[in-house]
Amino acid sequence: MMVVGASAVDLSDLGTEDRVAELRRRLAAMPGGGPPAAARSGAPVETVSVVAAAPVTAATVTAEPVTAEPAAAHPVPGGSAVVTPAASGTPVVPGVAVPGSVAPLLPGGVLPAGRVTAVSGSATLRVGLLAAATASGVRCAVVGWPELGVAAVAEQGGRLDCLALIPDPGPDAAAVVSVLLDGLDLVLLGPGVAAVAPSRARVLAGRVRVSGAVLLVGPGWPGAELTLAGRHCRYGGLGAGAGRLASVSTVVRCSGRAAPSRTAEWVAAG
Repeated sequence: MMVVGASAVDLSDLGTEDRVAELRRRLAAMPGGGPPAAARSGAPVETVSVVAAAPVTAATVTAEPVTAEPAAAHPVPGGSAVVTPAASGTPVVPGVAVPGSVAPLLPGGVLPAGRVTAVSGSATLRVGLLAAATASGVRCAVVGWPELGVAAVAEQGGRLDCLALIPDPGPDAAAVVSVLLDGLDLVLLGPGVAAVAPSRARVLAGRVRVSGAVLLVGPGWPGAELTLAGRHCRYGGLGAGAGRLASVSTVVRCSGRAAPSRTAEWVAAG
């Protein structure tokens, strides 16, 4: 079963070739995004002179102070964000927008295009990443997460028409992911997708680099270049045993081979 926005299609009765063809057709019909992923990754990135604020979710955002100068985000075709650090002469970094307080943790302030990033801990962090990405027009897919509450994505400002859901990818999830990477900007693997062997992970990482997309995997995935770990620290709106949950505060820690370890607090609407 594949769901795009509120529309569902049952692929279970189709053969492999017809299933892939139908999957590609459905992905091509999704709004947002830009050129095919393979063409996007090979095209030069252009910036514009007008600076726009980085896309954020509807949630209230807080962040710890950082010493580096903030980056300026430029919207580009394809829905991805290109971030230019304030220092002159620094190359632009293509990638996908994230919640405002998470941006200072990442190189260039975005989920880097063509890279594999592991996300662990809080499910709220995964939802927030999907909301920020789809809100900027990025086409996303979630594989192997049937429990995902799409209402939570919408509540944080996400666009459900830019979100494809594949709750059960079948016995070969990696093959499904390969097809999705050809047509979408971001693919998130849910808890239902187990880590693959290092050799298979290297093949997928190569596909991610060629496509210029973003692949978000779970903890323990071989070869992930960055890790975002979320941990709930407090809840807003609750009194002494009563009240309505108004917000959830999550401590987010970023670490990886190409990034110093940093931590910030992100507040998402409850």
